[in-house]
Amino acid sequence: MKEYEEIQVTKKVLKSITCNKCGKSKEITDFGFEQDEFHSLNLSFGYESVFDEERWKFDLCESCLVDFVKTFKYSPTITNI
Repeated sequence: MKEYEEIQVTKKVLKSITCNKCGKSKEITDFGFEQDEFHSLNLSFGYESVFDEERWKFDLCESCLVDFVKTFKYSPTITNI
């Protein structure tokens, strides 16, 4: 015989996302497609770096990401999924 206990679980649900560079913000609906307009970057710095063992996390909207990439001397490799 199995006995069950009902419990409540708390979980974090994405409510909005904001570009760290320009401040553009979007409220996230139930479908969550709005977050596709933003990209999360996670950077980890190793030993001997100026930012020794720091981790940076930030979000950029597509417009700011494109502006950032335009500053590159060499364009990134682009492929289709």
